[in-house]
Amino acid sequence: MEAGRILDGRFRLIEQIGRGGMSTVHKAEDLQDGNRTVVVKMPLPIFSSGVGAWSIFQREEEIGRLLEHPAILRFLPAAAGDRRRSYVVTEYVPGRTLAERLHDQRPLPESEALRIASQLCDAIGHLHGRGFVHYDIKPANVMLCPDGTIRLIDFGLAHAALTGRFTLNGPPPAVGSSDYVAPEQIRRRRGRKSVDIYGVGVLLYQMLTGRVPFAGDDPFVVASARTLGDPAAPRSLNPHLSAQAEEIVLRALRRDPADRYPSVAAMKADLDDPEGVTVSGLCDRLEPVTRGRRIRRLVSHVFLVGVLPVVSQVLLFLLLWQHFSHRR
Repeated sequence: MEAGRILDGRFRLIEQIGRGGMSTVHKAEDLQDGNRTVVVKMPLPIFSSGVGAWSIFQREEEIGRLLEHPAILRFLPAAAGDRRRSYVVTEYVPGRTLAERLHDQRPLPESEALRIASQLCDAIGHLHGRGFVHYDIKPANVMLCPDGTIRLIDFGLAHAALTGRFTLNGPPPAVGSSDYVAPEQIRRRRGRKSVDIYGVGVLLYQMLTGRVPFAGDDPFVVASARTLGDPAAPRSLNPHLSAQAEEIVLRALRRDPADRYPSVAAMKADLDDPEGVTVSGLCDRLEPVTRGRRIRRLVSHVFLVGVLPVVSQVLLFLLLWQHFSHRR
């Protein structure tokens, strides 16, 4: 998709401004709207001819068109019948992603991190109110604008809150980043709004400490670690943090969804008034991921997946053999 190419006689590509695992993002001009600057997101060539890619982009646009919030990127209409390939069109917002901001400086000042997380909760609250879960909260999907506002972007993995099911095995071909996946997704349980609350918690932990709660070379090991124990206390990594900020992060990162904030609105209330947060001592009750816990989890997994099915088949065979032996 070289600069100057015109899509469907309407969108002239100016330059590529981003690239993800499935798509490229281009700055473009809308020739039917006074050469208005827009953003065109399209699948990579390897995905462009597949029905799956078309459906993912179609779903993202359908969800995006239902959202109307100042902290959510606005999707623009582009007649589906006029398209020769799948893509979505959104407003162009100057700025840079939170990922780029964290690349330049980490950790961020506490006040800035809380402000960004508060705005993000506001945007996610609107999404949840429309009946959807984002499922992919991470720094690359948060735009920071020059005026201090944010935009939540990329709804490619978003699903309906009540019917959507999302685990590490789906939906193909893209999955959320292992650094931000919630424990219930690792356990293959139905994802709910609490998944996004956990994602905000991970993002806030990263902004306040300069690192993600769990790190490593193997994404599946990193993802499963959060089902075995808790991350290091934020103030052990950044002693300048307030106890209230640490309490907010740790509550959002609880392994059991029922122990997290009941809604992003409740989390936002604490982010907006950290001095009013009651410090419960969560930092003193953290359970680190130890080698012993990993070994016990591995043994349990081997037993359930490898040994138990074999034992069950042997017992079934013996019962059947005994049954037919008596009949003789």
